[in-house]
Amino acid sequence: MATRPTGNPDRWTAVVDGQRLRELRRQQALSQVELAKLAGVSAHTVSKLERQPASCCRSRTLARLAGALGESPSAIAASMAQRSD
Repeated sequence: MATRPTGNPDRWTAVVDGQRLRELRRQQALSQVELAKLAGVSAHTVSKLERQPASCCRSRTLARLAGALGESPSAIAASMAQRSD
């Protein structure tokens, strides 16, 4: 799920399923701003991730969003098929 980019060995990235993120947020009746506050990320980040079917972010961001939604990170991680599109 996570890959290690070259350049900064301390940063891990993950790919988020934007549609799934939006679905889970709406199921919880949360706005993007409310989810962002709960997860400790910016509303811009939530918006950006939801707009794309498979978008890269830090693994920590993925974990924070999933936790705020009461889900595991794998619930909003993009599948391998989405990553190759």
